[in-house]
Amino acid sequence: MDVEQPDRSRSGTGAAPAHWPAKTRRLVGEIRQICREWLPEPLRLCLADFDRALHEQAANARSHVDQQRYQATRQRLVQERRAFEQRFIDCIDRALLDLGSQPAAAKAPPARLTLSLLDPMEHEMTAALDQLVARSAARGGPLLVELSYRLAVLVGMPPLESEAMPLGPHAMARAFRDSSAALGLPAEHHLLLLQAVEGKLIQGLTPLHQVVNNHLAAAGILPRLRPFPLPRSPRPPRRQRPLPAAAAPPPTSPGSPARPSGLREMLTRQRGPRPVSDHARFASASELDAALAALPRRAADAQMLRRVRPLHEALVDQLNAGQPLEAVPILPSPDADDTLELIVRLFDTLRQQLPPAGSAHDLLDRVQLPMLRAALADEGFFEHREQPARLLLERLLEAAGDWLEGGDSSLVPPLEQLLGRLDREPPTAALHDELGAELERQVAQQQRKAQAAERRHVEAMQGRERLEQARQRAAELLAGLFAKAPPHAALRALLEHAWTDVLALTLLRHGEQSETFARRLVITDQLLGRLPPGNLETLQADVIAGLQQIGMHGEEANEVAQRLIGAGAVLHEADATGLTGLAMRLKQRRGQEEASAPAPATPAAPSAESLRLHQRLSRHPGGWFEFTQGDGSRVRRKLAWYSARAARGLFVTRQGQRAGEMSLADLAQAIAAGKVREVPAANESDLDRAWRALTDSLRQATPMPGARS
Repeated sequence: MDVEQPDRSRSGTGAAPAHWPAKTRRLVGEIRQICREWLPEPLRLCLADFDRALHEQAANARSHVDQQRYQATRQRLVQERRAFEQRFIDCIDRALLDLGSQPAAAKAPPARLTLSLLDPMEHEMTAALDQLVARSAARGGPLLVELSYRLAVLVGMPPLESEAMPLGPHAMARAFRDSSAALGLPAEHHLLLLQAVEGKLIQGLTPLHQVVNNHLAAAGILPRLRPFPLPRSPRPPRRQRPLPAAAAPPPTSPGSPARPSGLREMLTRQRGPRPVSDHARFASASELDAALAALPRRAADAQMLRRVRPLHEALVDQLNAGQPLEAVPILPSPDADDTLELIVRLFDTLRQQLPPAGSAHDLLDRVQLPMLRAALADEGFFEHREQPARLLLERLLEAAGDWLEGGDSSLVPPLEQLLGRLDREPPTAALHDELGAELERQVAQQQRKAQAAERRHVEAMQGRERLEQARQRAAELLAGLFAKAPPHAALRALLEHAWTDVLALTLLRHGEQSETFARRLVITDQLLGRLPPGNLETLQADVIAGLQQIGMHGEEANEVAQRLIGAGAVLHEADATGLTGLAMRLKQRRGQEEASAPAPATPAAPSAESLRLHQRLSRHPGGWFEFTQGDGSRVRRKLAWYSARAARGLFVTRQGQRAGEMSLADLAQAIAAGKVREVPAANESDLDRAWRALTDSLRQATPMPGARS
């Protein structure tokens, strides 16, 4: 009889894929060992908590049967404790071996579609696992992001998404499901075990992520990787911001009856009561929502949304569409009319506050009717700062202003899907909460991409500055040697335009006190004739190795080395001509490289603005600046890096792409000329500012109760 052999390659002692580089196999093996040593202790604590929970449930059980079931689970736990721990560790081990491959769900063939009744407890378990993953992902923070980048570097992939992270919440949830299935526990006991695993293991994954990050960084995997601040200016937490005036109840005298408050009351006092027709009926909430849902397909003119009367007329036409002529007209109620007018005024205020042209205006046209539907469905839209539709509107405006600027299209497809659902589905708090969470997830992806792009540009600038410093130091040392042993012009040109870069690169990589740099200085003295050349073949090989490190090809490096070594001898006229020609070629190439880099700022007397900027940026580099372009439009750029030494900064777009460099003097001059301005940190959102402006305008135009005209 054939017996299926276990797949040893997928067990805890399995081998890493053969196509991985040796360093990757070694580091993944070390991470696997770290996990095998780290996981048993939290797993032991999980099972101890689970056992205590079973004991408490058994003590409080209402029937003898339930008590026996809890005790039976406790006995099974004693028997299967070690097997459960080993299965869990093996699952994480397999996830590490599958690093960089497609998730198992994606590789599995499509199953035959069948219909069956869903066990409520199984549904509850699936929902509990999903909630666990969401909570754990939110707690993961920068350490989990760093780990995704470092593990991706190991296997040569883009940053790993959460489903592909072998030490992330999805992997832990899969390990729990796979390792606990063999226990055969009742569903309610399964939930108790899940709670224990989350409390003792998944909530405490931060030390494991820290250990693995430190281990990879020490091995040279993105050693300087650090979580960057979010590209947007930080804002206070949502629940700590003061509520707008419209949401605060007006003061009342003791014993006075409750009164309607906020925007509606001010609008009614300003405009007076609306006339009510005796020959019409008011539309129900469902009729209003259906009419508004159909309205966008009829209204091609976006200007209709920006005025109360045309929008009201279009809504009335839609309510009465298909009605016989003799039917009683259907009209919005006075409260619905007030809601419609307030939404139009609010969106008009938003359009006035936003830049004259941009994606935010198009977004406002798309979401005005869905927000009107939400306000009609929930009166709290105008009263409560944390109302789900208001929060969604605020997030949409932030996303449009932050991530659709400059034609970025990566957020457009998910945003279109979100807006489509907002148009099609009924306005409920659950829908708005779900769409808000999805939008935040998409924005978080944009932030990670922007941070990675910005980090690359900043590291490039830092590397270029360090290289320039090394070149200056190498030139100083070489000038000191020239003063002691002046070479002829051609040899000097060769050393300045080729060997200076060799010294600079050695200085940058090994340091000025290193043996490697000391050896390069000895070679320099040998080329200048201050020291005997020794073995010429060894000297030539050392010179060629140095020249190849700065990018010279073999033939060119060999030619330059021969010229440098032979330049100290007495030259014939033809040799001198050839040496001069070679020096000129090297000088021309060096000049082309330097021309591609931005020219250093021309020294000038620092202005007061320059001094102010330099003092601020030296202490607190970064911040956002608004640039006025030639057509009058304004764009925002982030000062991602500032060099106090060179008084120069690098600007990037919201998406982290390079937008250019600028000297401090030029930046100060542009600020003084009104072409650039610093953007102060925002203490309130665009929606909050619009709400405050709308409230102020209604309050100023509202006659005080009891005032005489």
